[in-house]
Amino acid sequence: MKGYFTAKRISFLAVFTALIMVATMYLSVPNGLGYTNLGDTFIMLGAALFGPVFALISGGIGSMLGDVLLGFTVYAPFTLVVKGLEGFLAGLAAKSLIKIGLNRHASLIIGFLIAALEMIFGYFLTNAALYKSFITAFTDVPSDCIQGAISVAAAYIIALVLSRVKALRTMTDNMLYAPLPQNVAANDSENKHENNAD
Repeated sequence: MKGYFTAKRISFLAVFTALIMVATMYLSVPNGLGYTNLGDTFIMLGAALFGPVFALISGGIGSMLGDVLLGFTVYAPFTLVVKGLEGFLAGLAAKSLIKIGLNRHASLIIGFLIAALEMIFGYFLTNAALYKSFITAFTDVPSDCIQGAISVAAAYIIALVLSRVKALRTMTDNMLYAPLPQNVAANDSENKHENNAD
């Protein structure tokens, strides 16, 4: 992990943590047990742009703060774990699938879907523990499924749009970036050395 937390990454981490908190609080609709929100969109987007560790931290902390500020403090410790793990799985699964040669787009979508399923199951167990009833916990599953599906689609679309912005190539590690051809990569490396020499 040495060298992972650069100034740039810490800055983006703060921004994404705040985005997740705001989306959790304001892009939300109350449901039977709590509320349905789109904070997951930015958790998954963080995983796509910066990887699993980034999404683990920003997803867990941002979502937990949203719970606390909305008055759902009893959910906060569960949310820290469920949403942190969601971000980590989204990034880890997608990176692993890309590494074994699966299409980048398919890898990212599968990673997001795995993360959404973890979120749904995680909150099912959370509600079962808090309300001491699996039947009560089931009432929240449909809204969590909708939340997960919308977040998967929205995060993928945003990641796809951002992958077309060349200016962001050096600022993020967007998994949808196609690898540069070797000759272009070599030229980029030479240019960086020249710029450093200047």
